Amino acid sequence: MSNDNEHNDTANKDSEPLRGITALIYRDALGIDFSNRGLSAQVTEVTVVGPGIDRIFTPTEERPAVRIVKRENTSGAVYHAEPLPTEDEPAPWYMFGGAFIFSSDARFRESIDFYGAVPLHDRRE
Repeated sequence: MSNDNEHNDTANKDSEPLRGITALIYRDALGIDFSNRGLSAQVTEVTVVGPGIDRIFTPTEERPAVRIVKRENTSGAVYHAEPLPTEDEPAPWYMFGGAFIFSSDARFRESIDFYGAVPLHDRRE
């Protein structure tokens, strides 16, 4: 998990390649793309990376890297996933595009502190 201000998830301090666990993208059953051609319109899986995530798989074009963002509000913790910005762009602002990510891998649940799907914020305008 990372907090809202952490965008430097491309590699650790030892320059090891970025690695994480895979998760499926779940989208609208009608196939409508609400992401404005975001990540969920292009692929069916992602690689979840970041602090607290087991480093198993390397992200690929078919499974690009996303990170889990945790925010605290008056009701408790709220989570969402968002794509990692490329090194040559400033960190963009993402919003919910209608898709979720989930993995049946127990390590996914352990990394987010609950069992369930996580909203994927992959829409940019």
